Amino acid sequence: MRILSTSVALAVFSAAMWFAWLGWDHEYYLVDGYPQGPYRAWQVIGAGATVVAGAVVAYAVVRRAWAIVPLAAAGALGFAIPWSIDAAQTDDSGLWVVGLILLLGGAGAGLLVVLAIATAVFRPRAVARPGA
Repeated sequence: MRILSTSVALAVFSAAMWFAWLGWDHEYYLVDGYPQGPYRAWQVIGAGATVVAGAVVAYAVVRRAWAIVPLAAAGALGFAIPWSIDAAQTDDSGLWVVGLILLLGGAGAGLLVVLAIATAVFRPRAVARPGA
């Protein structure tokens, strides 16, 4: 039950981070005469860093090695759902589906790696027993 509620909380947090960092920006800008955007690098880095931090905190709450899979899925889905809704509304080509697949795969894999590292960091240290 704790893993389920923590996963749901992480998904909601990830969605909130999409809105906080990226959801408000729909303006394109010019770089050397070519349109870029709508997101700038600092927004994407900030969004990714906060979702990673939220996932690590969520893992620290549950501290179960097998929980990294549902937590990584929750973080990726929570971020990808609002992104896909926004992208679907502005994309006439249908390529937002490709972006969604890449976002889910990349974010899911990245969070799995980060959470696998967190399992090693948060693993309790073996304590030497006297006389052993």
